[in-house]
Amino acid sequence: MFNISHVAGRKFFAFATISIFLLVALLSAALAQQSSPTTQPSPAAPPQSSATQTTSKQTTVVNVNEVSLNLVVRDKKGKLVPDLKPEDIAVSDGGVAVKISTLHLVSGKTGEHLITFLFDQMDSSASTNARDIAGKILKMVPEEGFSFSVMTAQTRLMLYQDFTDNRQHLMDAILFATDDEKPDRAKAVESAEKELISVAHTGVDSSGARVSADQRANAQVLFAALQESQRASQELHTQPGLGGLLALSRSERTLQGRKTVIYFTQGLHANTSSEQRIRDVVGAANRAGVSIYVIDANALTGQIDQNLMAMTAMGGARAAAAQAGPVSATTTGSNGLPQTVAQAPAGLGPMVNNQYERYEMGETDPSKSPLANLAESTGGAYVASGEGMKKPLRRMIEDMTTYYEASYTSPIEDYDGQFRSITVKPLRAGLKISSRAGYFALPPDTGQTIRPFEAPLLKVLTEAQLPADVPFRAQVVRLGDLPTGNENSLVVEVPLSELQSQNDPNSNLYAVHVSIAAQIKNKAGEVVEHFGEDIPRHGSLSSKDSQPLFITMQRHFTEEPGDYTLEAAVLDQNSGKFGAQRIAFQIARAGDGPSLSDIAMVRRIDPVPQEADPSEPMRYGSDKVVAGLSNALPKGTKELSFYFVVHPDPNAKEAARLEMEVLKSGEPIAQVPLTVRKTTGPASIPYLTSIQTATLPPGQYQVIERLTQGAKTSEQAITFKIEGPAGVTVASATPAPITKEDAEPLAGTGMQLPDNETPGREGLVIKALPADQSPAPSTQQIDSMIAAARKRALEYSKTLPNFLCIEVTNRSVDASGNGHWKHRDSLAELLGYHDNRESRTTLEVNGKRSTLKRADLDSNWPLSVGEFGAMLNLVFQPSSKTEFQWKEAAALGDGSGTVQVLNYRVDGKNATIVLTEGNADAAVGFHGQVYLDPSTGGVRRITLEADNIPHSFAVHAASMTVDYDFVGISGRDYLLPVRSSVRLEKRHHKIELNEITFRNYRRFASRTKIRMIQ
Repeated sequence: MFNISHVAGRKFFAFATISIFLLVALLSAALAQQSSPTTQPSPAAPPQSSATQTTSKQTTVVNVNEVSLNLVVRDKKGKLVPDLKPEDIAVSDGGVAVKISTLHLVSGKTGEHLITFLFDQMDSSASTNARDIAGKILKMVPEEGFSFSVMTAQTRLMLYQDFTDNRQHLMDAILFATDDEKPDRAKAVESAEKELISVAHTGVDSSGARVSADQRANAQVLFAALQESQRASQELHTQPGLGGLLALSRSERTLQGRKTVIYFTQGLHANTSSEQRIRDVVGAANRAGVSIYVIDANALTGQIDQNLMAMTAMGGARAAAAQAGPVSATTTGSNGLPQTVAQAPAGLGPMVNNQYERYEMGETDPSKSPLANLAESTGGAYVASGEGMKKPLRRMIEDMTTYYEASYTSPIEDYDGQFRSITVKPLRAGLKISSRAGYFALPPDTGQTIRPFEAPLLKVLTEAQLPADVPFRAQVVRLGDLPTGNENSLVVEVPLSELQSQNDPNSNLYAVHVSIAAQIKNKAGEVVEHFGEDIPRHGSLSSKDSQPLFITMQRHFTEEPGDYTLEAAVLDQNSGKFGAQRIAFQIARAGDGPSLSDIAMVRRIDPVPQEADPSEPMRYGSDKVVAGLSNALPKGTKELSFYFVVHPDPNAKEAARLEMEVLKSGEPIAQVPLTVRKTTGPASIPYLTSIQTATLPPGQYQVIERLTQGAKTSEQAITFKIEGPAGVTVASATPAPITKEDAEPLAGTGMQLPDNETPGREGLVIKALPADQSPAPSTQQIDSMIAAARKRALEYSKTLPNFLCIEVTNRSVDASGNGHWKHRDSLAELLGYHDNRESRTTLEVNGKRSTLKRADLDSNWPLSVGEFGAMLNLVFQPSSKTEFQWKEAAALGDGSGTVQVLNYRVDGKNATIVLTEGNADAAVGFHGQVYLDPSTGGVRRITLEADNIPHSFAVHAASMTVDYDFVGISGRDYLLPVRSSVRLEKRHHKIELNEITFRNYRRFASRTKIRMIQ
């Protein structure tokens, strides 16, 4: 299975059905006022200062005067304390002591307790484990007073079951959510979401029965979460699991009482932007009163992960002490739940010498994973599947039903968006207090959803003198009346050259990070639209200066005709510099007759699934047009495209005629007529044209689009400049219409050349682009892309730092090839990468300490697929003479860009793969796909299937896959393997599957030497 955390689904696309998302789009406006949260605060918990002082871990409400807290109080024996008084605790907010104004105990089964099962993308072994754990939870939770919903995290949240107490319905939904191969899985999502929309919008379920007010409110919250998850993916470029947690936390703020999310995952691929995303999740959960419990669904690695981090944090003294024997684990945690502390582990401790003190750690609390910190910061807990879960789950239920509500007056004077930690210190001996972490100091509710990164940007926009330290461009492209309303696209474009980058010459990568906020104000100065996006980007240092690069935020909105002001601000997160602009613009009222929208120059065309945003007005076929605002083109630019929308007059008897004219310095040099098909009723037609500009000399140019219908004409113009020395004239100023070959009937556009047009090739070539297929890169672009990928692939191993990680392999068998998988065994290894060499030491087999080597386990079992360079070498080394063919462009699941998918094949005579069975060897060819990231030259995914395996071999088919993502090591991001698989098909349809995950990457100094003690 492809890792959904960095690519949207197995084929880079969500499983959502288009019809359901169209319904979502139609209902979004109706439900916005009822179910959307209105503000956003808060973050991760600071470390506790002592065993008797706890960090307060949440504010359920933050407004001008009042801050509310939920507190769970236990004694030394873990029993709930029923008689807490205000004088028993001391509370501080941002380091300022505050006085408790109210404190009362909430106990018993008061109200309904809402629990959401959220399943991240996992391999089959972890999915099966998660399914079993979820079933156990359902059996432990009382039948009455609890309702559950079931969702998965993909490019957006997918709903399988809305809130219900029907345990059979829940088990059915859990089975669909955790079985990737289950038939009708998409239909289960479609049915559940259709039911949700009906209840949320009408208060009536699919049977026609009217639901209760509480059920409708719950449905509206889940509906808002579906919408918010899509927004989080677009605005924060985060992993779907974190985006799903954020969406649920934000949406559930409108619900009363305690809410819980139980998040099943195989871990987080943390990178340099993950910390802020986790803070966003914690802040939203704290604002909403949502507790998050993280269950690591790996079969055996929970303790292993903690042991590795514990050992790296403790250094030589504890490592040496650990060799004396096992040390009893202790428990702590501000939430009063059992938490593993950095103790020397019995299995791992004796294996590692005191050189671990040389490790470079980036976490504030290295003894815990980022997900453990997330859980505890929301009053939840991190539970590894191998650990006993009855006690923490029992405490979870107690925490939801017996707690204190406290409040105090906020001491905030400046809503600057900064994080304010809250600490709750017990003044009465023997108390252990569980609360949450704090909040972001955001303004009171204003009707607009504000994310923490936006607060400083919006503050800048209040200044009379706007900063200009980061130059950028902003514009509203007016697209006219469409079925969704009077549509407009906001474009904010930041040149990469204006941003400070973090460069890593060793990995040949740079990183930039820009935050953007924009708002549209009406004539009265009221904010009518608000947008924001936090954008981390990586790129190749080799190509950074070879061409102009831009980071773009593009959003669409509908507004009535009138006068407006665009306010936009950008923040370079690396330099701390701001830029801001105010731009007045007008949305004109549509007149009678035909009309044209504004013309947008095309920066690029991105593949975007229809379900991502079905109302996107700059969609062209299956892609989205991204506008460019710079009108200066480097000399040698080969092609320039323009996008606009044609609005024929549906009441006119005459056919609409469209023509495009190009002028240089005011003189016409080309003119091409195109006709528009007749339409019945209101209809608008998206239009994409291109100019072959390679032969154009430097100078100022103007493009005029002219739409004529009867006696009425509408005209729009746009200018551009080709840079270079002036004084060169155009070779021919004769209008040059395109040939019939260049302008075949354009599927999906309704446009074609007039029948009486005479083709010709002299002069400037202009052509319209079809909307039924994505534009393919040119042969030169593909060759350049492959060359960059080859260079990076062959140097890949040399660019990696020295590191350790945990490699976990789960083996499963399908004995008859009918989809009935049986988990065979699990292996956890400590993988060391030092001076471009890999080494592995077995840690556990089936959850038990083991010193077995790979060869001892199964000589016919290929455990590794050459993730750290070997597989890349097989495909890209020159001797393989690999044949590549471009297939398609696809979108990354976190919204961070696109990849180019290429098919490849290596002939058997050039192959370096040798299959061995007994005494027989066979060199075989292979084929597969590579998913190339053009911005970095890196491979994000690679697949391999062996060809022409001899019939005498027991293995009839063999395939391998490796997925790569950016992983943070000591403050730097590296493109590293996060998941891989090996699939073997044998006689009698038997299939063996090895699913491999890589977790908890850790770096150590280059001079460190590690000695493994067996």
